Amino acid sequence: MDLVAIIMTAAGLASAFSLLYAKFIKPIKKVVKQVEDNAQGIKDLEDKISRIKDDRAEDEIFSIEVRAILFEALIAILDGLEQGGANHAVTDMKKKLIKFMSQQVGSKKKK
Repeated sequence: MDLVAIIMTAAGLASAFSLLYAKFIKPIKKVVKQVEDNAQGIKDLEDKISRIKDDRAEDEIFSIEVRAILFEALIAILDGLEQGGANHAVTDMKKKLIKFMSQQVGSKKKK
């Protein structure tokens, strides 16, 4: 009889621990794993964002350099036209372009 009672008690304890594990510990472990996965996902996204920002900064520097060269070439063309005697709107456009670029450079320095 005592052996049967011990076996029944052990079975009851086993089922109680099984229930405790299934209802409490397993869901908590699942949530902890999900939090760790989310943290890793966030870190990966932050790395991607950082790389994209670096790429965009390089593209913007390149774009600024290209625009500077284009404006210098445009001023040189207008200057050549002006020296060649095409003074109708060329002189005015050259002055407007130089004034505009001067204002742009001045507003960038103030920031």
